[in-house]
Amino acid sequence: MRSVLTMLFFSFLFTVQVYGQSKSVFEKTVDSLNLIGQSEKIIPYLEMQVKNHPENEVLLRLTGYQYLQIGNLVLGEQYYRKALSINPSCARCYLNIGLIYAAKSDFTEALTYLDTAVAIDPMDDRVVDARGTIYHHLKQPEKALVDHVKAIQLNPNNLQAYLNKAEVHFELEDMDASCQDYTTAKLLAQQLKVNDPAFFKRIDDALLDFCDNSKASFYYQRGVAFYNLKKFDKALEIYDAGLTKFPNNAMLLSFRGNTHLALKDFKNAALNYDHALVNKEGLMRELKRNPRFAYMSEQDIQSYYNASTASIYYNNAECKVQSDNLDEGLSAINSAITLMSNGSSFEKELYWNRRGYIYLLQHQYKLALADFDQSIQSNEKYALAYVNRAIAQVCLSEKSKQSNIIISSKLPNQPFKMNWVMKSKKDKPNLLNALGDCNKAIELDPNNGFSYYVRGQIKQLLNDVDYCSDLLKAKRMAIQVEDILLVDCLK
Repeated sequence: MRSVLTMLFFSFLFTVQVYGQSKSVFEKTVDSLNLIGQSEKIIPYLEMQVKNHPENEVLLRLTGYQYLQIGNLVLGEQYYRKALSINPSCARCYLNIGLIYAAKSDFTEALTYLDTAVAIDPMDDRVVDARGTIYHHLKQPEKALVDHVKAIQLNPNNLQAYLNKAEVHFELEDMDASCQDYTTAKLLAQQLKVNDPAFFKRIDDALLDFCDNSKASFYYQRGVAFYNLKKFDKALEIYDAGLTKFPNNAMLLSFRGNTHLALKDFKNAALNYDHALVNKEGLMRELKRNPRFAYMSEQDIQSYYNASTASIYYNNAECKVQSDNLDEGLSAINSAITLMSNGSSFEKELYWNRRGYIYLLQHQYKLALADFDQSIQSNEKYALAYVNRAIAQVCLSEKSKQSNIIISSKLPNQPFKMNWVMKSKKDKPNLLNALGDCNKAIELDPNNGFSYYVRGQIKQLLNDVDYCSDLLKAKRMAIQVEDILLVDCLK
């Protein structure tokens, strides 16, 4: 969906007027054909004129532009490159070739052309603004903002620059600035007597989504912004204000729960999640009212609802586990798993891993192992599932019947503490498999100290003299390693 929106956005850029000087006879003819409803005759007319005037830069650009109008990027680019060969200082040629690359999602190459266009004509507001959109797609919002501001300074009537600036402010979590940009764009468009329903709808949708304080979305959009900026106190303040007006709003409740969870306040997080789940049908109403979902099918909205609800259950499961309510945690994660989406962007591995983790805490090692297998099947690069599967394999070995296994879920960076004792050589195959899983986990994420902590103990069980290096490394990485494990490592 993002690629479709990208294509539509850059197609819009192609449709803007690109000639500031007096219109040529070719442009006037194109305008006339459009006016009488014979647009299908435009390109044949231009092609015939190109044969007669093969080195006319304006004609070549106009022909390329018309091909872009009908979505033919290949021929559009060819004509702009011909124009560029005649006039190497054609900033608008570099602009449109750059936008062609952007329409194909090659934003790095697009930036190269837009940089050249700006260097040639730094006073062209459309060129500067277009480069800002490229920076935005390259995840460089600060640079994008500079260009959009500059474009408005060059041309205070550049409506597109205001919209682009509004979207960058939104990405930077500055809701108020974004609302101001949309409001300014709307007022300016009205003053200029713009007749473009799609333009005004785009603005009105944004204003309704997060600029109208009579709607719950005003509060949760700002709360999410503060959350993303790690300003958790401010996030709680705005959620509290919103819930005063909308006390049973599941979206506000779930987001407030997320904030409490980030603060490790598991009790209050669980209270909010429980309240949100009681009112979860309100999530669907909220989604259907949101203008951002206006173009989605019922199936897509249902899928988004399921994913949102699954996320609440998933987070609630963690809160229950952290409060030692393992049965409630298991129930929550089971509900989450039933709602999992089949979409490629849905991180199923997290859900299987969390349930496997709960099964470990309940000493149901076979069930845990099965879930860790599922987690790895969902994402072969998810390191934590490998180290957790290693734990399950050790626990399933014969010695586990006689070992003293201590499991703690409350220590930071350390979901488990183990004291294992190997009682039989029959354990060795399981231990070797577990060692392989730890090796894989470390290969995928060498900065996870917990993997070294577990691998060190497995090496110790296998009488590997190198076990101390893993345990000491885990300790250096802020993992709490029991003194008894290090007795022979500190001599």
